[in-house]
Formats: sequence, C-alpha cells, structure tokens
Amino acid sequence: MIFALLVAITTCCAVWFLTGAGQQRHIGFAFGFVDTVLWLFAGVSAGKLIVVAIAFFCALCFARPFLRATLYGRLRRQHAN
Repeated sequence: MIFALLVAITTCCAVWFLTGAGQQRHIGFAFGFVDTVLWLFAGVSAGKLIVVAIAFFCALCFARPFLRATLYGRLRRQHAN
C-alpha cells in the first residue's frame, strides 16, 4: 500500500513538473526517473520481465536529458581546447 502510494505520488509529480513551466522540466525528468526506478523494483520483485523491460526503456527516456547535457558539456570542453 505504501509502495503504491509512493509510485502514484512520484508519477503525479513527474507529470506536474513536465507539463509546467520550462524552468521546472528538469525536476519532472528527475521525478520520472525515480518513478521508473520504483517500477523496475516492482517488476523485479514480482518477477514480471515485461514490466522490467518497459520500465528500463522509460528510465532511459527520462535520463536522456541528463545524459545529453553531460555529453554536450564534454564535447564543448573538448572542442574549446
């Protein structure tokens, strides 16, 4: 019950921040990433591989902006030298 409530709260927070102002989207991506980690945990503990696969794909989608920012930061530093 508490785990389901935690998943519901993180999902609502992710949607709230992702659909809000552009300055708060990174917070929405962080909540979305936490939400997918919770779904990964739920899928593994239930033994449902399809849930794990879908949650892993969602985790990659939510982590993409952070990975892109890190990659572009490294490329800019290398290009400047």
